[in-house]
Amino acid sequence: MARQAKAESESTLLDQVQENRTSQEDQSIENMPLNSLDDYRRYNARARAMNKKLRVLRYPIKQCPVEMHPTQRIVFSRKDQPKNPLPVFLSNADIEFKKTLMPGQTYDLPVCVIDYLAKKGTPIWDWVEKANGEKETVQVASDPRFALRTVYEG
Repeated sequence: MARQAKAESESTLLDQVQENRTSQEDQSIENMPLNSLDDYRRYNARARAMNKKLRVLRYPIKQCPVEMHPTQRIVFSRKDQPKNPLPVFLSNADIEFKKTLMPGQTYDLPVCVIDYLAKKGTPIWDWVEKANGEKETVQVASDPRFALRTVYEG
């Protein structure tokens, strides 16, 4: 008997999830709620699909406010110019971020901005020999320009 009750509760839970999913798909794009980062991503995906289907840019892509993005507390520093501030401007489909970072200061930055800064670096090039015996110059590594130390509270 306990197994049947568990199976019934699992089936009702699956039914609720499917009903919720279909109600979100049936909802018009003008009435979609924009309360979280996932809501913005869902809206933008639907807007892109509708614009492609209509072949007209009817529904604009909306960027999520910076306050809604998940943040992480870091201490920012520069390796190339340790005393100079760094103006950061990142604009893509997810975020528009513009701020000047001072070395040695603690900031609460969105995770996508931290990833963007972590990928910036001076490329290191090297000769690599291919399978057919030819040599080619490729980027083998990157020397990071910025040090982003995570601050843990606890």
